Amino acid sequence: MKPAISFSDLEKNNFEFRGHSNSPIRDKCTVCGNIFEYASLKKFLKYRILLPINERCLCQICFLSSRTSKNPEWIEKNRKSQLISQNKPEQKLKNALAVSKSWTKERRKKASESLTNKWNNDPVFAKKIRNNLKKYSGSPKNTKEGFGTGGLKGIYKNIIYDSALELSYILWCIDKGIDIKRYDKDPIIYVYENKNRLYFPDFIINNLSIVEIKGKGLYFKKNYKRNKAKHKAAKKILGPNFIVIFDNNKILKENYKKARKLHHEIKK
Repeated sequence: MKPAISFSDLEKNNFEFRGHSNSPIRDKCTVCGNIFEYASLKKFLKYRILLPINERCLCQICFLSSRTSKNPEWIEKNRKSQLISQNKPEQKLKNALAVSKSWTKERRKKASESLTNKWNNDPVFAKKIRNNLKKYSGSPKNTKEGFGTGGLKGIYKNIIYDSALELSYILWCIDKGIDIKRYDKDPIIYVYENKNRLYFPDFIINNLSIVEIKGKGLYFKKNYKRNKAKHKAAKKILGPNFIVIFDNNKILKENYKKARKLHHEIKK
């Protein structure tokens, strides 16, 4: 068994971890002063890697307390890391496959029946939906109007789509012989509510243009200011190479029914 090392040992070696990954670590917590031990340096640093080097020498109790809402800096760093990780193409592909396997025809039918039953028997729920529709779509009569086209998620020809509109655009590009793939470059940083946030557009066309597909339904209207900030930041960085295509565009309309039909065939 390798001898235990401490942070002072690592400091002498300019925090060079090579060769010490599987070494046990034993040291004194800089917060509570208690001696702590870990089976390996690799496990000890697994979740501490986001912390500055001089703040990593913590026992498990002090480390967990540093990750709570009392430490907004940690939360912000962790939020950004998770957002980047969740939007990696390989992760989105994995998520889409998991959803397509779990969201079966029987499950969709059950969810639809449950929602219909709630709409018919829960006046408070129905009133809330009507108010939202009236506020954002201007039409409380049509229960479907203004909800956009989200919810249809899947994979077609190894390209992830998050709505019927996106699948409609993929079909149009394939018909026209246009090279299309999911956006896999660095996120675009934009400012919203005085905070830096990360934006991942939808597609890359011919390895040049960046395309965002947007419906003008309830979700878009509810998040209008945020969407505007995203698009403004993207335009500033990409210029004419950034394109937003809305659901009233002829490109999306001509393949929309075909896209919905194809989606349900894929799910069977």
